[in-house]
Amino acid sequence: MEGITTKINPLSYMESDKYLNIWQYLFAHILSGFWGRLIAIIFLALSIYFGVRRRSLQLGAIFFVLALCVTYGAPAMKLLGLI
Repeated sequence: MEGITTKINPLSYMESDKYLNIWQYLFAHILSGFWGRLIAIIFLALSIYFGVRRRSLQLGAIFFVLALCVTYGAPAMKLLGLI
């Protein structure tokens, strides 16, 4: 089990500064503005589709949490001074 967690942990094969820079770039350039809104709307539509239409509440909740992360990720990072 420990082998699986070390394989999916990005900090085991990447420096923490590089990992932080990737997320800062994503939230500063891609996930803010038009593309961020578009991705958030798509995730929200998928959460409604899977939660209501397909009656898969777990998948609907996952897409809803992803929509929240895309929507509030950049402002939270700006508030913390990371961007």
